[in-house]
Amino acid sequence: MNKGFTLIETMVSMCLVMLAVLFSARIIVFALEQSRRSSLRFRLVEKLDDYKNYLSSLSFAAPGLAAGEHGEENGGFKVSWRVQIITPFLKSVHLEAATPHYALPLFFYKSGYFPEVSHD
Repeated sequence: MNKGFTLIETMVSMCLVMLAVLFSARIIVFALEQSRRSSLRFRLVEKLDDYKNYLSSLSFAAPGLAAGEHGEENGGFKVSWRVQIITPFLKSVHLEAATPHYALPLFFYKSGYFPEVSHD
């Protein structure tokens, strides 16, 4: 009586192991892609927050808040904003941070009713 596995049994088990390895590799590639997208989105949100804080800190009459289109290239990101004058004391700012493959928008208002505070 022979002890051990036949050639067919060995080939079938090797195919099953290969399928398991291929499925695992596909899951790992998917997880890495999602991680990259998440990191990119996080960096875009940081850029939007930085520029929102920067534009909010400008005075109401600053050149960066003049009506029209504005933009900058910053570290591989394109940041652009469009300022519209709604009333003499209210402006709307449409801000967008983008890469070649992904973009995030942000919208806020800048009011001229609040007094400007000077820091000495």
